[in-house]
Amino acid sequence: MGDHLVNNTPKLTLLTLFGAVLEDANPAERATVLSGLATPVRVVWHVIGRPRYARHIRRVRG
Repeated sequence: MGDHLVNNTPKLTLLTLFGAVLEDANPAERATVLSGLATPVRVVWHVIGRPRYARHIRRVRG
């Protein structure tokens, strides 16, 4: 199911979904999830995903 989601969801949407997962995670869970990512994916998250998620949340929550 996870592979299907990743393969059939636009990459920028995946970054938004990943942000929601990290937002709901406690610090230990967040560290575990991030440490399981390949280095290039972590870089993409920090450079593109995290700021994109923050902008999305500002628009949604006001």
